[in-house]
Amino acid sequence: MSRLKISSGIVAASLMLFGVPISAYALVENGASTMSQTPPSVIVFNQKPKNGEINVTYAFMPSAGHFVIYGSNGSGKANDNVVGSVKLDAGAHNDFSVKLDKNLPAGTSLWASLTNSDKQSFWKTSLPLENEFFIK
Repeated sequence: MSRLKISSGIVAASLMLFGVPISAYALVENGASTMSQTPPSVIVFNQKPKNGEINVTYAFMPSAGHFVIYGSNGSGKANDNVVGSVKLDAGAHNDFSVKLDKNLPAGTSLWASLTNSDKQSFWKTSLPLENEFFIK
């Protein structure tokens, strides 16, 4: 047998023994690690409340906490007046509702935010603290 065939056989056997387990290991993902690296996020659109509730299209919570809707001051900036909130577990949440504490007129500016279980915002200064939307 030639040296080339023997060397090729050794290389192929080595790849099968060592390459396949490494490839399989690389495909396994640590879910907890990925979730902690996913930033908090919110998608909510301008809307007319239905039965006193606002529909939230999407929210991602890095850990358990609250989705909070804040009112606004006379100039439309968020204030600390909470007009609705709902407790959420960690993870992604799609199409859920938040009950408003009171009826609000069309054109009202509201702000959506995510807080951890200590009622502290998840966002750092590099990301928005709240997301504005309007009552139609």
